Amino acid sequence: MKSAWQVRAGRQGERDRESLAEGLAIVGWGGVPALGRFGDKGALKAGLRECYPQRSASVIGNWAGQLWRFYREMSEGDLVVMPLKNIRKFAIGEVTGQYHYRPGATPECRHARPVRWLRTDIDPGEFGPDLRGSLGSLLTVCRLSRHDAARRIAEVAAGRPDPGWQHASANLDPDATRADLWEAVENGAAPVTLTVRNLLGMWGYRRRTATSLVTVQSELAEHGVTTRPPFTTARMDTAVELVPVADEPGTADPEAPDVEVPDELPTKWMVRAVLPDEPAVEAVTAGRPLATAVTLMLAKNYSQLAVTDEDGFCVGAVSWESIGRARLANPAPTLRDATTQVRVVDFDDELFEQIDEIYRRGFVFVRGEDRKKLIGIVTANDLARQFGTLARPFSLLEEAELRLRRQTKRTLPEDLLDRVTPPWANGNPTFGNYVRLFEDRHHFDMLKWPLDHQAFLDLLKEARRIRNDLMHFSGDEVPKQDLAAIEGFCATIKAVDQ
Repeated sequence: MKSAWQVRAGRQGERDRESLAEGLAIVGWGGVPALGRFGDKGALKAGLRECYPQRSASVIGNWAGQLWRFYREMSEGDLVVMPLKNIRKFAIGEVTGQYHYRPGATPECRHARPVRWLRTDIDPGEFGPDLRGSLGSLLTVCRLSRHDAARRIAEVAAGRPDPGWQHASANLDPDATRADLWEAVENGAAPVTLTVRNLLGMWGYRRRTATSLVTVQSELAEHGVTTRPPFTTARMDTAVELVPVADEPGTADPEAPDVEVPDELPTKWMVRAVLPDEPAVEAVTAGRPLATAVTLMLAKNYSQLAVTDEDGFCVGAVSWESIGRARLANPAPTLRDATTQVRVVDFDDELFEQIDEIYRRGFVFVRGEDRKKLIGIVTANDLARQFGTLARPFSLLEEAELRLRRQTKRTLPEDLLDRVTPPWANGNPTFGNYVRLFEDRHHFDMLKWPLDHQAFLDLLKEARRIRNDLMHFSGDEVPKQDLAAIEGFCATIKAVDQ
């Protein structure tokens, strides 16, 4: 089966242009000779130690793994995804040949594989959120295998939408109706499982808002069904079981969860909203040498590391700053000397209450459901990225609305606009007003935009639907198809608004 790989073209994208122009996937390690001289990974490690004697064993092992994957594990026909740092796009290509060494190239461009680039203009939004998370790896070479990545990347390379991921434990046909759902729950010998995303989709919803949560939860309750874990709080691509709730005292499964009532549904942003799909955190046990922490931080490019006791409880953190301070006080500090206090929050704590601490210290550690084990870390970069993602659809809709407002006031009679605009809108039509206004072909023609009337109206109606959905609270990311629709609508208006 075809595999997929991410190959980064340098930390700053310094190999982007040459890779695309020459039809190559190129990795660095300019001090390493042709990899063909190394018969196995052990020999490659030995060669790397000779080239980089100052590097730790962990770093050498990490580098050897990446180069070995590029040299021997990558195969013809595999797909390569390359982040284009300078333009914030992605390129996808197909490997067409074996590894080769280019002695005449600049040192950082000598290790290469031929690639036929299929697309070089892919916006990050074309990948699903889970796939984008996998593409965030800082490794130069890494296999993309999680959540059926290879098949989905092939679809995007062909210009088709990312089909998303179906949880392996989901056993309900994605095309099933709600009637099929109730029948499967009632008659099935095993619990029905499907992802939260697919469950919401049965009611036509794409995100969890107050409206969608109440609607779905109420209908589940009416049919005597609940989910385990609760679909209201599980991540969108988590598979949940639909299980019947006993209707008589004494017949319920003692381990089955209670049915949630609408008043208890989430109404705030929680810390888990900015954690990756499979959160994890690296830690070092207190009492270990400081060199252990330093090695892990170097090998994995971490700025900080959790310090835990023997039972896994967090006792603090070590960072480059704390190490520097410890060495100012003691030329040979211990891990304990370099450990500082850090805030540990729960995954379901309110996110906004942690913002000041995150920006002050740069991060907080996150505990899981057991309130003991660390499951992740939230940094200032995580916050900036998440809020940027949230703000983008609002920004695009605002730009489209302002351009549409400006053109209507330029070209349509004032008394016509007054008739369609409600008194409370300060003379500015809403998206719904625009839809009713431009359903009339004569009114659309007044805009003097060289666009197809029906196509424009369809775009406008979709923008109205998405805008109305955005006005409801939700901790879920805007679906990629909705974001693409907003971007298309805004680009269309921008192109004709001169």
